[in-house]
Order: sequence, then structure tokens, then C-alpha cells
Amino acid sequence: MDPAADLAAQLNSLTGREAYLGAGAEMLAKLFPSNVVSLISFDKGARTSEIRSQPQDHPFGRQAERLIDVYADHPLRVNLLDESLPGAWVPRRLSDVATDLQLYRTRAFQDGLRPRESNRELSLLCRWARHRGYAGWGINRWNVDFSDREVELAAHVQPMLRLLDMAYGDSGSPLDLVAGGEQHPLTQRESEILQLLSKGLTGAAVGHLLGISARTVAKHLEHAYAKLGCTNRIDALRILRGG
Repeated sequence: MDPAADLAAQLNSLTGREAYLGAGAEMLAKLFPSNVVSLISFDKGARTSEIRSQPQDHPFGRQAERLIDVYADHPLRVNLLDESLPGAWVPRRLSDVATDLQLYRTRAFQDGLRPRESNRELSLLCRWARHRGYAGWGINRWNVDFSDREVELAAHVQPMLRLLDMAYGDSGSPLDLVAGGEQHPLTQRESEILQLLSKGLTGAAVGHLLGISARTVAKHLEHAYAKLGCTNRIDALRILRGG
């Protein structure tokens, strides 16, 4: 099976962000054997960051605040924030942007990476705001670099991670359409598709994420609209919100 399709199949129908984070980290750890897998989100302007690591007790998960202080000394973080960066969505290795000597001289390595036995990283972006910030998965190892084949595999998986991030990656409260849906005879699949549409995904993206065709998505929406007494997604979401 194609890696992206396999990822979609195994992470399909997640119950929320926590399930997404756990399942995503577990799948990436299987694809890329490593010491730790982390979802890193970082906003330089707001000076906020979050690191969610698997295993959950890994010390990387307690470094979010420190990331604000040392990001400018971390070669890969600087590279990811470069507003002129071509091919922003290409997965990259730490070794692609810095030599070992350059890395070992940094405060980020001396204070943060070396004590946690990490000098190799593969990064897969999910969101990118040029020089302001980003969110993405970081996969870390000690001494054993990621191969070209693994980078190629990461490139196949990354589009699906971006879709999953759109669907489940928001740390805020997700739009709750359940209450509105219970007042109408929507099927579980119809409700699921409308939930994903409410997060900004297109019909084609929803189909890719759920492993069904765009035509099937359209058919589910047609049935949902008929039950809701409307003809488009805007009115359907308004009805389900109670508007």
C-alpha cells in the first residue's frame, strides 16, 4: 500500500486532537525508527511554542519554553523559518542544513540536544507561516542519520500529515456540530464529512483523508443537505451550529 494511503487508513476516524497526536507519533515511529517523535508548533511573533513528544515521558516534551530562547541558534529551526526558502514543504534533515561541527558549536546542541542524545533530525512541516512560525513533526536520532530513501518516504507521507493537521491539529476547541447533528437523522459518515468541511478542508481533501472518492463525498453531502433542508455546505454548517 502507498505510505500516504496506509497512514490515512490507520489514522482515519480519529476522535480528536489527542488521538491524532498519539496515533500520528506512533505511525511515524514505525516508519522512521527513532529515539523520539515530536509535534512542534512555534510562533516567533507571539513567543509561544508547544512540543508533544512520543514517548510522552521523553524530556523533549518539557522543552517548549526553552525553544523560544534557543530557536535562533538551532540550524534547522532557522532554516524552517527562512521566508525566502524555496520548496518549504520538502522534508529535510538537520544534516542538510548544517555540518556536525556547526551544530556542535551551537547553544541549542550543547544545552538541549546533546543531553537528550539527539544530533540527527528529520522534519516534516504541516503548517508554515514563513519567518513567523510553523508546525510540524520532528523525528530525532543519535548518530544514525536519515537515509535518502527515508526522506523520499517522508515526502510521500507529508501531504497526508498536512491534511490530518488541518482536521485535528488545532489546539483550540474544535467546532462541535454534534448537538446540531443529533436533531437531524445524519449518518456518522455524513456528520464526519461535515465536521471536516467545517475545518476548511475541500471535498477532495476530505475524500483523500477518509480514503473515499470525491464523488462519494459529494453523494454523502447531497444526502446530508436533503436531511438538513439546504443546498450547500455554508447553510448546512450554519444549521448544525444552531444559527
